[in-house]
Order: sequence, then structure tokens, then C-alpha cells
Amino acid sequence: MARPRRPLSPQARELLDQAWAAHLEAEQARWRRDALALNAAAHRATWREVGAAVGMSPQAAHERYHHQLQTYQRPQ
Repeated sequence: MARPRRPLSPQARELLDQAWAAHLEAEQARWRRDALALNAAAHRATWREVGAAVGMSPQAAHERYHHQLQTYQRPQ
């Protein structure tokens, strides 16, 4: 039989809330990075330039973004 779980302390709840907020910020940063890299590629940046900007090899940048680039509508 499972033991009843004790309630979280206020400190633990605060730490978990901060961890969740950090997770959401990281997701937003990844989304923004990808959008900026895709926009740069749409404006004719090379895969070497895109990769250097986002911390990956040109080959990895191409793998990550080239499929999206085919349907991407470049902002004016």
C-alpha cells in the first residue's frame, strides 16, 4: 500500500515554481533562436553563418532548418 504523500514546504513549492519558470524561459529562447536563424537563412545567410550564430556546425544548421525554409514566408 502506498504511503500518503506529505505536502510540499513553501520553500520547495517556490523552488519548483522557479524551475518551471526557467523551463518556460528556455523554451521561449529556443523558439526565438530558431525563428531568428530561419529568418537569417531566408535572407541568404550561409549555413556556416547560421550555424556559428546558434552554436552548431553548418551541417547541423542545414539539417535543422532547411526543411522549414522551403515553406517559410520571409518577413518584409
